[in-house]
Amino acid sequence: KSPDVCGTEEGNRKFYSGFPSYPQQTDGNGCRCEEMNFTDDYEWRSPHLPQTFNPVDTCRLLGDRTALFVGDSTMSQTASTLMNSLLPGHCQTQVSFALSDTLVGKPFGVFNRGKAWKDWVNEVMPDITVVTVGAHVSSEDALYLGLVDEVLSGMIEMQSRHPRMKFAWKTQQPGGCTNEILSPKDAAAAARTIEYTRDKFNWDKFYHRDLLLLERLNRAKIPYLDMRMLYSRSDAHISSVKGSQPGDCLHLCSPGPLDVIGRLFHQLLLTEEW
Repeated sequence: KSPDVCGTEEGNRKFYSGFPSYPQQTDGNGCRCEEMNFTDDYEWRSPHLPQTFNPVDTCRLLGDRTALFVGDSTMSQTASTLMNSLLPGHCQTQVSFALSDTLVGKPFGVFNRGKAWKDWVNEVMPDITVVTVGAHVSSEDALYLGLVDEVLSGMIEMQSRHPRMKFAWKTQQPGGCTNEILSPKDAAAAARTIEYTRDKFNWDKFYHRDLLLLERLNRAKIPYLDMRMLYSRSDAHISSVKGSQPGDCLHLCSPGPLDVIGRLFHQLLLTEEW
């Protein structure tokens, strides 16, 4: 049974960790779906992921290490979902979220909340850092790739000084609203099918930029949480739910499709040399 993530009082949303004995509030209005009686009828299955999630096993793999998730409000949703998934394994307090809309502390056309990712890492000194960026970068692809390259260079430099540190990325949380699930066996087809509204968060660029990012990561041999299956789940965005507040076709209903993060994080911890 998924934990109740909609009744917990919110705290500091710029930096927080899993609570010791109760669920962390999810960000991004995901709990509004509860008012509309949303239930998720689907579960992602893949030969590359465990078919079930065992938080006790995941916490055993994590050991005494800490993990920091850095990014925008979509990363906050992901991190909170992971924290709540790990509650039965009792390592949720070792996972934290830090707000950084653009990762580098520079404006790229939308919001620029939070500190630069390196400032957060230097302050928290986590064992594992996972970052994401995209929704707040409305500039051209060349500037987006320059941002990615800047962060990758910083990761390599930081790891040379702190060999115990591990770094990873997360693909973007797709935007767009539909009434039904789309092409669950083909994320690219789903991304092409969505009719994107004109939006300052440039949802229509997400899939293309994910491909650009993965090319860079594979070249640099940096692991990543591949969440492209969510391009099929435009039916579970806040404004996809009938009667919900219009305008939010980016954040996902909670509990919902983001529950896959537990299995993805488990798989990440199995990465060679992690």
